[in-house]
Amino acid sequence: MSPRTKEQYTKIREDRKEGILNAALELFARQGVSHVTMQEIALQAGISKGLIYNYFNSKEELLNELIKSFIDHLYEYFDPDGDGILSTEEMEYFIEQQVENLKNNIDYYKFLYMLLMQPSAQEMMEKLQLEVLTSKMWKMIGTYFLRHNFTDPENETWIFHTILDGIAMNYVFNPDKYPIDKIKELVIQKYCKPV
Repeated sequence: MSPRTKEQYTKIREDRKEGILNAALELFARQGVSHVTMQEIALQAGISKGLIYNYFNSKEELLNELIKSFIDHLYEYFDPDGDGILSTEEMEYFIEQQVENLKNNIDYYKFLYMLLMQPSAQEMMEKLQLEVLTSKMWKMIGTYFLRHNFTDPENETWIFHTILDGIAMNYVFNPDKYPIDKIKELVIQKYCKPV
């Protein structure tokens, strides 16, 4: 058997890091951040406690990485052509992808809502909120509403943000009964196909 290549080692490291993040997310979503130890995360990820510290120095660093990945996810489906202008098609795609992401990653959203309720995480969540509100994405959505003749584009951006938050919260707490696909279509109708 030949020795592993640098690319193989990189892939192993990335896979292990992803496994740690997924294990932490699952435990945080179930038990809350303050009740989970690095030992439990390591056990859930199938690695030793010592090895986990090769990837994350602390639970706080791990938590920051999870929040950062959430922010990165927000941008993943936004303005796919990268021209800085949100078209109607791109807005519709963004809404559709946000709903699909929510459906496919419900544990992640459970974790975020649990974080909102924990005093120890309030500062991090405030940083997340500030980053979203000052982002290029927030400004582009406001410009989209201005270009599409919404009466008050600034507050419409807040309404849009609140609607997406509300969809996520309702789905997370009642996934079997919440009519997420119908609600998604109504949001698309409101913002992408106004009468």
